[in-house]
Amino acid sequence: MNEMNWILRLITLSFLLLFMTGCANQKNLSIPADNQSTSTLEYINWQSDAYTLIEVPQVKDIFYLNEASKQHFLTFYNEPQIQTIDGHKRLYNYLEHFFSGFTYKGDTYNADLASTKHAGNCLSLAILTKAYASLVGLKVEYRKVNSEPVYSRENDIMTISSHVQTHVYAPAKLDNRKSTFFFSKVIIDYFPSSRSHIGGVVENVDFESMYYHNLAAKALIEENFDYAYSLLAAAMQLSPNNIETLNTLAVLYKKSGNHALAESLYKYVLQHSKGSVSVLSNYVILLRDTGRNNEATSYENQYMHIKDDNPYRWYDVANLAYEQKKYTLALRLFQKTTDMAPYLPESFYGQAKTHFKLGNATKAKSAMRKAAELAYTPKDERRYNSKLQVLNDSF
Repeated sequence: MNEMNWILRLITLSFLLLFMTGCANQKNLSIPADNQSTSTLEYINWQSDAYTLIEVPQVKDIFYLNEASKQHFLTFYNEPQIQTIDGHKRLYNYLEHFFSGFTYKGDTYNADLASTKHAGNCLSLAILTKAYASLVGLKVEYRKVNSEPVYSRENDIMTISSHVQTHVYAPAKLDNRKSTFFFSKVIIDYFPSSRSHIGGVVENVDFESMYYHNLAAKALIEENFDYAYSLLAAAMQLSPNNIETLNTLAVLYKKSGNHALAESLYKYVLQHSKGSVSVLSNYVILLRDTGRNNEATSYENQYMHIKDDNPYRWYDVANLAYEQKKYTLALRLFQKTTDMAPYLPESFYGQAKTHFKLGNATKAKSAMRKAAELAYTPKDERRYNSKLQVLNDSF
């Protein structure tokens, strides 16, 4: 199989993931939800009659393009002088020109608004990419890219951005000399990074759900709970076993004061799937918020049994354990981050500060040296070396 990989170094595709965070006396922190669904989940009665359903966009509305936008793309795509260029590469070339001068606002637009306003957030651009590809019959696939997330907080809601790669395939071609088919594709990575960790394929229904999640994020921040519920209900219709949707629904229920329903969703996912770092961490926070500390500690012991391919999730939950002064657990989680992604300096820094708290000076200095060695920028290297010097002076 002949595969051609191109990278579009223009934008970051991000989608928002929502969680309520700790108690009033604790620093707010959240863990990003798994962007995954699983067929092993059984049906759960997730609905609540506490909200009024409001009309939300349909899937066809997400990828709709007006005639002017269609013709602008098709005129370029069908230009006679470029017909020797494979279709997926022509799409790439169009995007390269189209995104020049794009206004990367935080709003989540459908394809039509993104094309006419020449603006929108990164998810809007991915939606627009798929809309153009669909016009000319090009297959599009998405893969998770686990990279350093970006956090923001508003109205007690923590939002976390993540991103995906867009794979645009050319039609299969027959090699008559070998009687075999071969394929080519372009990989459009909106946020390429040497520290990225490629994850699994994102199914179309889960990608479409991201649109509803982004709109639900804004609705939750504005405390428009009816609209948030309606958007998440639409996402559930698309992919009823999507762990991200179930987790976000639980956040809505908790923020609305329905802790019992939130807990039922957390427990359901933990019991009927391979597990989720996001769900488990949020459930632990809920248990502690309701004074059930023994149960919270019991569930914390399940972290090491969960399979999760995103090292940054482990890093975040390790920091949460560190902030709670659970240094033994924090060390195990920082080490899990390092085992999965040995190129991340922050995971070694996490080990260094935890070893220091546990009184292991030699191991703390060794981990700090490794963090400085792997530092991504000169500024970080100076910072880690400065901390290493403090350790050397102290011991």
